[in-house]
Amino acid sequence: MLSKKHLLVTVALIFFPMISVASQFPLVNSCVELVNIYKSRNEQHLLAAQTTSLSQSLRAGYCLGVLTQYAESHSCYSNWFKRAEYIANYASEDFPPSEKKLLELSCEN
Repeated sequence: MLSKKHLLVTVALIFFPMISVASQFPLVNSCVELVNIYKSRNEQHLLAAQTTSLSQSLRAGYCLGVLTQYAESHSCYSNWFKRAEYIANYASEDFPPSEKKLLELSCEN
């Protein structure tokens, strides 16, 4: 039988990686992956799913999830793909706006 200590350590180890997900998936880089996957899907149809790695899919999913959650909580009705493209355009910037500001600006455009 597991003691309370073992249970606490197990739960901590399970949830610790989830705490740092946002720092592992910067929004701009994640949106670049999302845009690239969808562009290649439209160009190559069948090959896009086969040439997309798990890490690319996770980053793209992070961007889509953040865009969706922001849209629902801030009444943003802009197309998610156009918003992802807008954010991805900041990939070449040395000092892009904060993620909160990018989400706000993407809804306005």
